[in-house]
Amino acid sequence: MVRLDLHPKLRRRAQKLSASEVAAIESALEQLRQGFGQPHLHGGLGIRQLRRNLYECRAGLRLRILFWAKRGVLTAFDVMTHDEIQTFLRNF
Repeated sequence: MVRLDLHPKLRRRAQKLSASEVAAIESALEQLRQGFGQPHLHGGLGIRQLRRNLYECRAGLRLRILFWAKRGVLTAFDVMTHDEIQTFLRNF
């Protein structure tokens, strides 16, 4: 199992979301923490590698969690829509 860190940007964004969206994010983060690196466990999260060490996973229908992965540590960086992630990647 890996350690999961929450970036301040993710915490700020979560404060602006509905209770159901926050619950979906919390559930996705827990599943991510328990199963990252074991594809049969995290298959339902829709984890996708975007760049070297940069990934996204689904948190409900609309939101994606953007996170960095290093050995033993995942850093949940932000919560965005698909379109926001595409814009982020173009400017990255």
